Amino acid sequence: MQALRGALSPLPLVAVMAAVLLMIPGLLEGIWIWPTAWLFVATFGLISCLASGLLAVLRPASFRVRQQSFVAPREKQQPLVDSLGLLFYLAFTLCWLASIPLDVFRLKLLAAPPLPVQAIGAVSVILGLSIAYLAIGQNRFAAPTIHDQSAEAQQVIQSGLYAVVRHPFYAGMLLVYPGAALWLGSYAAAISSIGFLILTLARVVIEERYLREHLPGYGAYAKRVRVKLIPGLL
Repeated sequence: MQALRGALSPLPLVAVMAAVLLMIPGLLEGIWIWPTAWLFVATFGLISCLASGLLAVLRPASFRVRQQSFVAPREKQQPLVDSLGLLFYLAFTLCWLASIPLDVFRLKLLAAPPLPVQAIGAVSVILGLSIAYLAIGQNRFAAPTIHDQSAEAQQVIQSGLYAVVRHPFYAGMLLVYPGAALWLGSYAAAISSIGFLILTLARVVIEERYLREHLPGYGAYAKRVRVKLIPGLL
């Protein structure tokens, strides 16, 4: 039952993604069958459902923390800038996702990526999702929100991916966005996905400031693990 609950949990997100990607071409151009998008949604959904099912069984604490709302209860002391930032992030993601079929079927701002580039995009998506879910499995405090987790005995996670990168979940997702755009055939959307990097860097600043103030040992950890997101770059 727990495995089934975990496997079903990503379906609302997958359904929204499918609706945005598949309805826009139909409404704009009368194209209701877009094989590339179907393959992308199926792959994304399969990986997400399998990974969530495994988390629910093997790492139940990590699974539970990811089911939290984007707005934490008042007693958890979530910074206002975080709740507002998450709402903006969601809005940006929806608009960006909608821009992909809009560009592919109507705007055609740049030439379509050739198949090898689309294949690189597919690999980037699969790799990025794998990193993101592995990071969640290794950190039972990886909540969607920045908030007080002292009641859950929060501690600094320093092993696994966290021994190399301080924010491996974000790093994984930064591979997913441009990869998805390339896989689906839009160089323009891949370029505009730099917006996710900007938003992620802003959230890292907010999150690290909070952790340094509220989580003992985080400052020492940050000095030891210098890489925030991308080894050799950030």
